[in-house]
Amino acid sequence: LGPQLALDAVVADPRTWCLIVLYAACFGIELTIDNIAHLYFENKTYFAMTIATAGWAAFSFGGLNLFARALGGFFSDRMNARMGLTGRVYFLFLAILLEGLSMMLFSQMYSTGPMLVSFMVFGLFVCMSCGAVYGVVPFVNKDAVGSVSGILGAGGNVGAVLAGFLFGAVDWHHS
Repeated sequence: LGPQLALDAVVADPRTWCLIVLYAACFGIELTIDNIAHLYFENKTYFAMTIATAGWAAFSFGGLNLFARALGGFFSDRMNARMGLTGRVYFLFLAILLEGLSMMLFSQMYSTGPMLVSFMVFGLFVCMSCGAVYGVVPFVNKDAVGSVSGILGAGGNVGAVLAGFLFGAVDWHHS
């Protein structure tokens, strides 16, 4: 296939759109949390941390990218070795499910210690989900892996914008 035909095939493939939604749900959330976590930790209604402490707490989430994305890809590869593409998809489902459950757990924390632990667990599954999504990419269209990857990356950014709208009405500084 020529480059334009391959891109057209990628855009027309429903698997691409499913992965876009999944990547928006993991990378989009990651970008949003990276942008607002320090505000949440500084807010006196919630944890009233100093700006420096809030920054370090927020960094703990983004810092997980140093290994957790690769960990998601590693487990995706392991599941592929056992069960083929079905194993990759099962792991992706599990990672996204655990991301959502750990986000709900984090949202219920009111004490700093347990909150930070649940925040790190949430961050771990967010990053692993991102790696797991990209573990599936080569199986969407082997002739246009770069196009699939690029479109997914854009989908993650769209997810961040949409998630950002959810937090737009929060007055982080005056609560």
